[in-house]
Amino acid sequence: MIGKEILERKAVSLAHVKHFLESRDTAKVATFEQTQSLDYAQKLSKLAYGKAEGMFNNLLNIDGMDEELASKVVDILPEDEETLKLLVQKNSKVSESSFSAILDVVKAHSKH
Repeated sequence: MIGKEILERKAVSLAHVKHFLESRDTAKVATFEQTQSLDYAQKLSKLAYGKAEGMFNNLLNIDGMDEELASKVVDILPEDEETLKLLVQKNSKVSESSFSAILDVVKAHSKH
């Protein structure tokens, strides 16, 4: 790893990564890792930064939702409960009764 130390760990969506890397100071040369990360985020990010942040914040208002799961939901954009169940870990505090609320947030923010 080229970085000197990890200052903070935080779960973020690919849209956030893309926005952050694109808004970096262009006077500095991007490292190989940054270039590869930006390329990956550009290819796989499904939402614009503003929509992704709005969805992320709305998801955090759902009972039991944490930042890690919210970022996964923003990246994957599950369309049904079956797909959502694959994202939710066994030890998650999100109950199955919250799944419809999560899917409603996804539908509201992913409309084109």
